[in-house]
Amino acid sequence: MIVAIVILLATGGSLTTYLVERSQGQAQVDLGDSSSPDRVDVSVFVQKVDAAAQEITAQVEVSPQGSLADENGDPRQDLTVFTTGLTGDTLPFKAGKTPSVATVKVALNSGVITDYPFDSYQADFGFTVESQGTTVPISLSLVNADSFFKLSTKDTKTVAGAVLFSAGFDRSMGTFAFALFVMIFMWCLSLAAVIAAWFAISGRKGLLWPSMSFMGALLFALIPLRNAVPGQPPVGSVVDFASFFIAEALISVSLISTVVAGFLVERAKDRADEES
Repeated sequence: MIVAIVILLATGGSLTTYLVERSQGQAQVDLGDSSSPDRVDVSVFVQKVDAAAQEITAQVEVSPQGSLADENGDPRQDLTVFTTGLTGDTLPFKAGKTPSVATVKVALNSGVITDYPFDSYQADFGFTVESQGTTVPISLSLVNADSFFKLSTKDTKTVAGAVLFSAGFDRSMGTFAFALFVMIFMWCLSLAAVIAAWFAISGRKGLLWPSMSFMGALLFALIPLRNAVPGQPPVGSVVDFASFFIAEALISVSLISTVVAGFLVERAKDRADEES
């Protein structure tokens, strides 16, 4: 009964954490001037935060409102969206045509991927919309679609019709929890190898093949386990120095020590048998 209650509580707590993470990850941030009837609604969907390439890939959609839209909801005049994108920072939308989705890449200006899973990043966004050379009010909505990161905004301001803000990206709770679990699990496996080696060596068990097979399997099993962490951090990250390298070293030393000590015990037994 107690075990069932513990399982239910653990499952409930885990699902509650998921729901909180889901609501935060899909939350929409609204910026700019939404009160003006004649404006352009700009929707920015962050598709991928590429920490290795130090850039963000986002999709941009525009929807003119009021006098800026024709009877079909398309732009009445040509619209030009100026962004802080790395390439193609100017997005043209023709009058009378349904605006298509445009892709923008924005640089990450802080954060180091080798800090994984404790890494965090920041990017500066800026959007301005012009119609016939005149800046028009914009209302901007920002949505994060990258499940590996959670989004926060700060330093939001509107200058001469331009919406400027900084976006912070931290590892999501699910990503961080999985990476932390892998790190702890690698430590536990390495300690298991140390215990097995201590048992074989202190008990003078000789060449204890099951124990050595266990440690040999662990030695190579940790590599795909380490590579399974989400985000594909490069070799030399915190996850390596805090657990993987240490675990591999402990298992290697345990395996070699067990083999050497076991060999010496076996040789001693052989000499004793010969003398008797």
